[in-house]
Amino acid sequence: MKRKFLVLTIVFYCLFFGSKISAQAYKSENINFNTYIFPTSYIPKDYYNYGVKINLSENPISVIIDGEKKSSRPPLTYHAGDFFSEKELIRLIVGTEDEEKIKIGFVPTILEFGHTNQPIEAKDHFIIDVSYKNVVYGADISENKSLETPFTYTVYYSYDTVIKIINSYSKQVVMEKKDTTYKKMISYSFEGYIPGFKTKPEAVNYLIANIDKGFTNDVVNDIKQYLRPTLDFWLDVQYIQDRCFFSRISKEDKNPLFLKLNQDVDAIEKWSRQKTEPMFDDAFLSANAEFIQKNNLESNTDQSRYFHDKTRLLNYKNFLDDKKVLTDFILKMNQYTKQFDANDKGQKVALWACYVNIASGFSVLGNYKSSLEYIQKARLLDYQERQVKNIEDKVIERQKNHNIFVDANGEIKKDVNDLYLKYFKL
Repeated sequence: MKRKFLVLTIVFYCLFFGSKISAQAYKSENINFNTYIFPTSYIPKDYYNYGVKINLSENPISVIIDGEKKSSRPPLTYHAGDFFSEKELIRLIVGTEDEEKIKIGFVPTILEFGHTNQPIEAKDHFIIDVSYKNVVYGADISENKSLETPFTYTVYYSYDTVIKIINSYSKQVVMEKKDTTYKKMISYSFEGYIPGFKTKPEAVNYLIANIDKGFTNDVVNDIKQYLRPTLDFWLDVQYIQDRCFFSRISKEDKNPLFLKLNQDVDAIEKWSRQKTEPMFDDAFLSANAEFIQKNNLESNTDQSRYFHDKTRLLNYKNFLDDKKVLTDFILKMNQYTKQFDANDKGQKVALWACYVNIASGFSVLGNYKSSLEYIQKARLLDYQERQVKNIEDKVIERQKNHNIFVDANGEIKKDVNDLYLKYFKL
């Protein structure tokens, strides 16, 4: 009888408290928004145009087996036509008038600097000098004694990319960046491919003779794919799609504000997908003028005339629409926070959801200071710390790039090129 009573008690406990817990749960949602991302460095002031120089290494490609150079292959060279040519690589940097001709979906100009193919020596002109060095075809051999042919291998390729910004007049290297690319081949096969051997010397000799046969333009394709993104992340302000965390509340029928909160998240999710005409209440915005001013949500002076590239201009206009929608959303979330009681378990979760929603909204708009303030408010509720930390880490990383451009007083550094300035007035 006691056992039966204990079972009934456990069932009742699970049903009752389980419903309580579920009423307090949040429902995460990753919503895609385009946002501006600052680079890890910047072109200094008083540069206005540039040229490009691409340098392929004249040294042979090294064949390295288990860390030891065993052989070599001819140096990397351009192919016939435009598949892999200096002209094609330069076009990936400087762009063309027709974006469709560029296979990678990035805007077609580096920060809207002027470009010339003519050799120029001028103080306001710089050279983007790109060199590819130390190309390697490599393999690592491993032994598994349970196999009939115990000596198998994995293959990889690697190369160094050195990018210099050079003053065309003084020849001074103004900036320099070096990246090492290392990629294991996941699918590696060719006619006559043998995956394993009975002895290690057999494997070594086979790789020395055949290693390059499994590389079908892999190095070339890699260079073409990552040349422009490497430059963008280093020097250009990008407008890219980002997955942003927003939170709804389960059991929305428990509180009318839960339902309104969820409806507001539904609305911005729909907006992010459909981009209909932005809806916002001017009277509501006016009533929250102090909050808007404090958190840099004002509509700044129109910067359209500073965006000469049609893609960048369209991105700017889309950002302004997002700003209107997200400002309205942030204000609503902030209003709800004043109506929730952190001492009530269910409302505490809703309060947490409002704080992280506000933080994500500010992050999309590039207001990292305000975003971090609301992340801290969410943390103080002692709920879902791992999720809070994930959001915080992302914002701090974005803020780190932004802070490269400003001094200790928060002012834009004096040596920042003028072409970056419009991105601080969004």
